[in-house]
Amino acid sequence: MQIQVADVIMPGNENAFTTGQRWHISGLAELPELHRSLLEKPVTAALATIKPSGLPHLTPVWVSHDGTHVLLNTKKGRLKERNMRGRPKVSLLCVNPQNPYHWITINGTVEEVIEETDSAKGGQATTHIDDMAERYLGKRPYPLRDSRGEVRVLFKVRPDYIMTFGPPPGS
Repeated sequence: MQIQVADVIMPGNENAFTTGQRWHISGLAELPELHRSLLEKPVTAALATIKPSGLPHLTPVWVSHDGTHVLLNTKKGRLKERNMRGRPKVSLLCVNPQNPYHWITINGTVEEVIEETDSAKGGQATTHIDDMAERYLGKRPYPLRDSRGEVRVLFKVRPDYIMTFGPPPGS
């Protein structure tokens, strides 16, 4: 799997805000740590999915990766869950909360969907939401489950194209 990565030129430089370097990587683990960190820290991302009408749907999400895929977790039945099953192309934007000039966008395709109720792989969805709760809330297990019951769904997104922008301040 080859993922094209493009870096936007920083302001104050010739051709600022246009694409500078381009390269290919075979997985997210190969991203420079500067940008990979936006997938490894508690950065709330904006997820874009496509509604049945063709209009975009944006929603904030917790995000992580496994070195190959972007990992997203949601409750079964939510609009983003239905959108990703029906139209698997997605886009994700992670912005450094301390520096809006440090961000990463990832365009990708849902490659695998794992429901908690799956007897073989369902534990991955549960473990992932617990890991995300620990990262984002400092609590484990995930404390926000619907008391009437819910099924968590883990989406594995294969990146197709990544755009990066900026170093953090002081680098």
